[in-house]
Amino acid sequence: MLRILVIFVLFVAICKNSYLYAQADGDSIPAHHKKEKVSFRDPEDGAIDMSNFLLEHHGLLPVPFVITEPAIGYGGGAALLYFSKQKKKYDRWVPPNITGVAGLATENGTWLAGIFHFHVFGADKVRYIGAFGKPYINIKFYGNDNAYLSENPMGFNMDAIALAQRVQVRMAETNLFLGLSYVLYSTDNSIDTLPDRPLVNRILKKLGGRSTISMIQPNINWDTRNNIFTPVTGMLGGITFDYNASWLGASDDFLKFGTYFFGYLPITSRIFSGWRFDGNFMLGDAPLYALPFINLRGVPAMRYQSDNTTLVETEWRFNVYKRWSIDVFTGTGKAYQSVSDFGASEWVYNYGGGFRYEMARAFGMHTGMDFAWAKNGDFAFYFVVGSAWNK
Repeated sequence: MLRILVIFVLFVAICKNSYLYAQADGDSIPAHHKKEKVSFRDPEDGAIDMSNFLLEHHGLLPVPFVITEPAIGYGGGAALLYFSKQKKKYDRWVPPNITGVAGLATENGTWLAGIFHFHVFGADKVRYIGAFGKPYINIKFYGNDNAYLSENPMGFNMDAIALAQRVQVRMAETNLFLGLSYVLYSTDNSIDTLPDRPLVNRILKKLGGRSTISMIQPNINWDTRNNIFTPVTGMLGGITFDYNASWLGASDDFLKFGTYFFGYLPITSRIFSGWRFDGNFMLGDAPLYALPFINLRGVPAMRYQSDNTTLVETEWRFNVYKRWSIDVFTGTGKAYQSVSDFGASEWVYNYGGGFRYEMARAFGMHTGMDFAWAKNGDFAFYFVVGSAWNK
């Protein structure tokens, strides 16, 4: 998956959050909508609302963003997007095509520049997104359960190029999508050394040098969420297969199987619950940056890694006043070498809370901030557009 590219995932997340229409349910768009003067106020309640702007916008749109991932430090960047509306009219509402460029940088020297394109064919029957980026990543390596490195992480650098292509096809008029992705990630790696630790340094040195991922990723996706931004009902579930092979030009041969489930259940008209399960299971030898890791808010990326990961998380949102809500969340998971090691592996957990404002009522999109704590005193805060859970 694109998550294994760490910083590249932030870039793709920008695509997801910026091409706001990419998977929007046509039923969530007002049927009576027609071209009108762009407004930032909702005619129903007079509140600040981006719905009209998002529905009407075409042409260039700058999108600034902030990065708060603890693994790479604070930073920011911007994307410049070009929206082109569909020329042909369909019975259902169809997303626009979007082309963009983006750049980001963080305080630890990490940076990325990239381009991407999102395209819809027909009446939202086929969806395509392609991206190319130049990531330069500085991140900490915790040694995959090594007792010393878990307390004394090493600096790990990746000077890379990344290419991603994805196509999804809707099966008839159902919510089932079949997809195929291709990811190329070629990197020159370097890792810090430890003073007075020659044996450890010899092992760490082997992690350096050139490494290439070249993988194909078939996937099955079932999506019944009422919207993709801040869902309150429905579910998103899927199965992914990552096949990385030397005959495709990769440095290593491995297979990764993934399964995920997001469920959304309203408890009352003002209380909404979300439930998440995520599991990844690997066969073969993979470079350390491609190993699954515990992906929970507050937990630094790549801190808890192994051949397999399993996690669960729940989030509850409480509408307290008009468009304003507060949310609380907690989760736990494990990274483990094999099924027999599951019991001995340590539990990783997170907890936290935040607030939301319904920024685009027509899309069901809420924005806000989350504050998260995790094991070993880790803390992070996040600017959230839509859902904090993405695939």
